[in-house]
Amino acid sequence: MSETRVGEWLVDEAAPLGSGQFARVLPARRVRPGLDGHVEHRAVKIYHVRGDAEQRRRALEEIRIQERLMGCPHAVAYVDAFLAPEGPFAGCLVQVMELGDRALGDHLDAAGPLPPHEAAAALAGVAEALEHVHGRGLVHADLKPGNIVRCRGLWKIADFNVATALRETVAWDLGGTPSYMSPQRLRTPGSGPREVRPADDMWSLGMVLGQCVLGRLPSRLALPSEEGALRLAGEVVEALAATGADPVTASLVRELLSPDPGRRPTARQAARRLRDLATAEPLAPTLPLPHATFTVTSYGDPHLEVFAADPRGLCHGWNVGDGWSGWHGLNAPAPARALAAGSPVPYRQHLWLLGHDGRLWRRALTVDPKTCVPIGDWSGWEDDGPTPGTAPLTDVAATGAPWTPHRLYAVDRDGGGWQRGQEDDGRWTSWSPLPGAPAGLVSVRPGVACGALAAVDRSGTLLYSPGPAAGRWRRVLDDEHAPVSAAVPLPDEALVVLGGGHCVLHPGGLASGPFPVPPPGRYTRLDGTSRWNGHIELVLGDDEGRLVHTWGVRDSAGWWRWDDRWWDLRETAPR
Repeated sequence: MSETRVGEWLVDEAAPLGSGQFARVLPARRVRPGLDGHVEHRAVKIYHVRGDAEQRRRALEEIRIQERLMGCPHAVAYVDAFLAPEGPFAGCLVQVMELGDRALGDHLDAAGPLPPHEAAAALAGVAEALEHVHGRGLVHADLKPGNIVRCRGLWKIADFNVATALRETVAWDLGGTPSYMSPQRLRTPGSGPREVRPADDMWSLGMVLGQCVLGRLPSRLALPSEEGALRLAGEVVEALAATGADPVTASLVRELLSPDPGRRPTARQAARRLRDLATAEPLAPTLPLPHATFTVTSYGDPHLEVFAADPRGLCHGWNVGDGWSGWHGLNAPAPARALAAGSPVPYRQHLWLLGHDGRLWRRALTVDPKTCVPIGDWSGWEDDGPTPGTAPLTDVAATGAPWTPHRLYAVDRDGGGWQRGQEDDGRWTSWSPLPGAPAGLVSVRPGVACGALAAVDRSGTLLYSPGPAAGRWRRVLDDEHAPVSAAVPLPDEALVVLGGGHCVLHPGGLASGPFPVPPPGRYTRLDGTSRWNGHIELVLGDDEGRLVHTWGVRDSAGWWRWDDRWWDLRETAPR
């Protein structure tokens, strides 16, 4: 790694995230003083504008635009900007922003064509971001797969270098990428400056949607022109028809690529239609879900259940001692942002679904303790009532097994932590702030077979509390596993931690045998539960939908013994 200091940040020049004549984007990190060696990981954009007044003006304009878009969940988040004081970049403008892990263009190169519901799920948020951009009097003007980046599982718009402010209904055209530019923008310029409108962003969205479904554009514009843009759009529409693409998706692409700007859907209309497309595809109940959120629970020995969801729907699979059931579809009230499941008493369980609008739903199931067969079907979905605070919820979790008090935890968009519990008579307490919880949280997870809590904040710092009422939190771990993406507390202050590309057990006081090394993969999610006291179940998930599973048991000498491998839940998991 070749690192160069830029202000407080160390940037890795050997691993650029993007590069051009105007700027370079590099991964960066810094150690925050006074925070026990905590390391922040971000992206740094360094503008090559020394001595060029016009380029400097454009760099400052991009920074101002990013500031105006703060709070938009599907635009790469602005963090800071400064003038590099010294070193090889002295005098350069620097913007610090959210760090993504993959551009959509790279994802398509690796994955090939996306199923229509996956393409719609990826771009629905992008369309919502365009609505946000247009609503603030701006035009992005360079929407393409290379400028759509995945950050913490969400696809977001990046690179506002050529974005510009509307003056009434048009803005000055500062350029872009010809293959994604509308025919209006590629007309032979007259005597005045070229112009760009919100409808031109919608043309670009149509090209990106077509590319997602096809895997690549049929051709590229070698000589940018109005006729070339119309010809390429026709090739995209014809290729969708030739490949038998979903007709609803093909229709939306065709409308977005209308030669008449007035006939193109607005960003709001496109976002709604993409959300509908993302949920219209029937759930395939035999496979784990790509890009899934999931939760793990048990309502008693010998039961283990995993629920998984993506924008298509909801499914579950289970193990009752004789192998894995496979996956079965469940109906869902809305596309799921997060899931939580828990058992208030043995052989009864609750399932919560948090929608993207922050609304929380709940349903219940009761099971025969002798046969583990459900007594009737799931109850209907019910609105779980008022959510806490004023900001929408972004994550939920529940105690997974009936060996600890039944509680529900949540994090809101402002980073606040919340909790509620169930009384002996079955009634739920009101939501209350999680005592002493630090600010800026993204997740809170209860312990497996213990009462501890683990939380992760927006910078990837892991925090630990001995219990929901303790009011005491401490930072744990060193930089080796930063940033942390998930953690599950175990008995005796042990932690299973997912971060830094590794999933490892930090034993604490836990007397434990060897912890199995997961198979290679890009894991981003972790959850756990317990089938009985003295037992731990763990499930890891990656962004391609793979779920792998292992378990540990406490022997008569008090040692925890782990199974020696992780089992792929797409296969039968023998016990």
